[in-house]
Amino acid sequence: MHKKVLDLFRQTDQILKRVLSKKVEHTGLYRSQHRLLMYLGRHPDCSQTAIAEKMDISPAAVAVSMKKLEKAGYIRRQSDAEDNRINHVAITDKGKEAINNSFVYFQEVEDALCDGFTEEETRQLEDFFRRIIQNGDEYYRSLIRQEKNK
Repeated sequence: MHKKVLDLFRQTDQILKRVLSKKVEHTGLYRSQHRLLMYLGRHPDCSQTAIAEKMDISPAAVAVSMKKLEKAGYIRRQSDAEDNRINHVAITDKGKEAINNSFVYFQEVEDALCDGFTEEETRQLEDFFRRIIQNGDEYYRSLIRQEKNK
């Protein structure tokens, strides 16, 4: 039974990614670039390492995406006046417009995927997902502990 549930969980993730990719394909940005821009909009001075951790991708992937966003005119990076190792990211007007559009696109997709669910069903589903995430997090930490004890 658990295998079936987790398979449906994976399928849900896949359809979400597929639908979002289709929804944003006309923008010239990939789904992941929209997510990165939205994150930068909420956390303008975060490090690439923090972004990588939050988005569960490598710091190198963040660097490549940021370079592409900068080249396309969505962001500007400026070195810190006191420490050249630190870059500050500024979102351009073009980037701000893309962020606003992204929120609309993502909301439309969320609404479409959750169509027909009652408020109570949505709350239950949220609780179930939170429990799966918590269980996964706890299991992951146990694997790390086991690895350290070897």
